[in-house]
Amino acid sequence: MKNLWHHPAFRISLIYLVLSIFWILFSDQLLGLLVTDSYKIVLLSTLKGWLFVFVTASLLFGILMREFSVRQQHEREVEAIAKLTQATRFAMSHEELLPVLLDEILHFTSAETASVLFYNKTLNELQVILAKGLFSEYTGKQISLQSITGNAIVTGRPYLNNQFLSDTGIYLPEKLVGLHAVAVAPLVVQNHKLGGLVMAKKGVFDQTQFHLFLSLADIAASAIHRLSLYNQTLQRVTQLSTLRSIDLAITSSLDLNSTLNILVEEVQKLKGISATCVLMPDKHTGLLHYRAGKGFSTNLIEHAVLPTDAFRIDPEFPSRFTLTISDLKGTPSSPRYEIGLAEDFAVYHAYPLVSKDQIKGVLEVYQQTPDPLSQEELDFLESLATQAAIAVDVATLIEDLQSSNQELKAAYDSTIEGWSRALDLRDKETEGHTQRVTEMALHLARLVGIPEDELIHVYRGALLHDIGKMGIPDSILLKPAPLTPEESELMKMHPIYAYHLLKPIRFLHPALDIPYCHHEHWDGSGYPRGLKGEEIPLAARVFAVVDVWDALVSDRPYSPRWPKEDAIQHIKEDMGSYFDPDIVNVFINMLE
Repeated sequence: MKNLWHHPAFRISLIYLVLSIFWILFSDQLLGLLVTDSYKIVLLSTLKGWLFVFVTASLLFGILMREFSVRQQHEREVEAIAKLTQATRFAMSHEELLPVLLDEILHFTSAETASVLFYNKTLNELQVILAKGLFSEYTGKQISLQSITGNAIVTGRPYLNNQFLSDTGIYLPEKLVGLHAVAVAPLVVQNHKLGGLVMAKKGVFDQTQFHLFLSLADIAASAIHRLSLYNQTLQRVTQLSTLRSIDLAITSSLDLNSTLNILVEEVQKLKGISATCVLMPDKHTGLLHYRAGKGFSTNLIEHAVLPTDAFRIDPEFPSRFTLTISDLKGTPSSPRYEIGLAEDFAVYHAYPLVSKDQIKGVLEVYQQTPDPLSQEELDFLESLATQAAIAVDVATLIEDLQSSNQELKAAYDSTIEGWSRALDLRDKETEGHTQRVTEMALHLARLVGIPEDELIHVYRGALLHDIGKMGIPDSILLKPAPLTPEESELMKMHPIYAYHLLKPIRFLHPALDIPYCHHEHWDGSGYPRGLKGEEIPLAARVFAVVDVWDALVSDRPYSPRWPKEDAIQHIKEDMGSYFDPDIVNVFINMLE
């Protein structure tokens, strides 16, 4: 009522109504008292007055109804905008927003059908993202840009026609028989054409409904643009996270298989990718073999070999080469045709992993749906291929170095074994001693807790334990009788000779403990340095026990072999003087 009072027609009509009622009452009484013989005049005046009152009241009622109608329409608009605004606030995806948008359009405009279309400027395509009402089956369909809808979206001009079937530019008029009105609202934000909203109905759209439709389109455009930016941000974050994961795999792992598995897992996370794998060339044949993959339901990919000639690289732009087959199941000439049929793959992409103008492998990507990847997604896959090429190059280099290192270690060990056999051949009476004590020393070393990665040094030290005897004359080394004191002193020099022989060889530094210290005694009475207790390296303490054991139970030029019981008793008697008691206990348990 407060708003009505400000309406000029309402105020004038109300004043006339009040004055006419007073005039009728006043005229009736006055003429009735003074002019009783003029009743007809009084009645006529009264009828005219009431007629005036009726006309004025009708005018007031009409104003009230129009005001009520305007207010009701305004409230409907506010309600529609409020609901859509609330939906846009909480929607985190187009799938959440668009159904609410179309429901509001159908409800507040009484339209029979409504749809939202997105415009792809790169592909120059217009697609129905969602349709509701009579033509919901059009969801996912392509719409011609030459249609009324396409023209309104491309030009950015809204369209309204309440007799649209007469328009020759209408799209699929046979599907719209029975409908009369169509409205199109472009979705535009900051000169970016996002798409459009379309609605149609059997009746007509008045200007009020059309303006509400345009208002909803503006709100929807802002929300769609915000969600697009949000999705792009999420996609960029995901891409950066993927690149970071691969970078970490390259820098933190020396294992190529682990790096490639991380790569295919990260590619597999990308939207629209059904399967991916990495192929690498065989060193001998050069053929590309499966190395890592994910997403395949059969094992065909693991046995399918490709020649590198299948991927011709432009020497000017080697890193930009990609191979895409948009209809894999319809391309029998492709070497991946059988896999496409078996796995139901529609699209195939191949990215050669190129480093230093050489193919290090191929990244293959498969899609089960024919939907094309965006240019941004294709560029990102190319970036992943570049990262993968670096990973393969680094890992291959490391593998080659490790292989060379293993070969070098094998050559060193073969040389050491050759030296030990040469020493045994020199002293024929002790032939086989080195191999026996080496095996026993390794067994005992494990039992006393020497780590597995240090056993290689025990192995090499045991093989070289008597290398210093190369400096001892044959007359002393092979003497069939006990040595003189002078000869014994010379014999005690062989650990020092071993130290000086092996010290220049850096590779053998960790193995020096046994050749240099295996004659040291637990009580400090040994040689060459008189070490005592745990000053003696553990490997040397272990070896000392097995060395003496083998000497006692083997024939020597100056001493026949002992019975094992006597040898065990002798070693027990030297516990705490010659040998580490703890190691002797472990050794005896090992023998038993």
